[in-house]
Amino acid sequence: MDNKHAFWQAFVIAVIIFMAGIMLGIVFENSRTSKLEGFYRSSETEIFDVQLTGNLLANTLNFDCSTALEENIKFAERIYQEARTLEKYDESNKITEDIINIHKKYDLLRTMLWINMIEFQKKCPKETNTVVYLYQYIEPSIEIQAKQNTMSKIILELKKKYGDKVILIPIAYDTDVASLNLLKARYEIKEFPVVIINQEYKTTKLSTLEELEKYMIL
Repeated sequence: MDNKHAFWQAFVIAVIIFMAGIMLGIVFENSRTSKLEGFYRSSETEIFDVQLTGNLLANTLNFDCSTALEENIKFAERIYQEARTLEKYDESNKITEDIINIHKKYDLLRTMLWINMIEFQKKCPKETNTVVYLYQYIEPSIEIQAKQNTMSKIILELKKKYGDKVILIPIAYDTDVASLNLLKARYEIKEFPVVIINQEYKTTKLSTLEELEKYMIL
């Protein structure tokens, strides 16, 4: 009887500890989600402002490339820094779908920035370079993760070397953003991860910095 009593006591304690761990995990996840929602709302306001500014500038007779570029650079830098913050949250295991949904919202904002830069480069083709990096976000294999880590380091080096001459836009291709799916079809992008430079050059290989520089406007 004593053994049975001890067994049930241990079982109940184990269940309590397990449930407490689950609850703490959910609380922690909700806290992370709330912070990311705050980041997103701030970015959302800014990108709509950038988009509206771009539309106004595009409809003027004397389109000012320098002003339009400055506005896009400010937002690109903001979203780039916040993407680094998002990556830190992504390092921990996901318990709910909330973080994936937040990531999708960021991917939508980055897609809007890419569309804005496509229109900008039509009017000001020699002002800067758009470097888009499409990568797998949801459950990449170890092999894909290793490849993406290397590719991201290379394009980060590109950004650091050329500064405002490069608008870097990393986007997860697998969060089902409809507008991004249309862009993938337009530019016939079927393999991932992939780096796209100025909507013309695409590579899924582990290119060197020097190789990417050949396709940039310098």
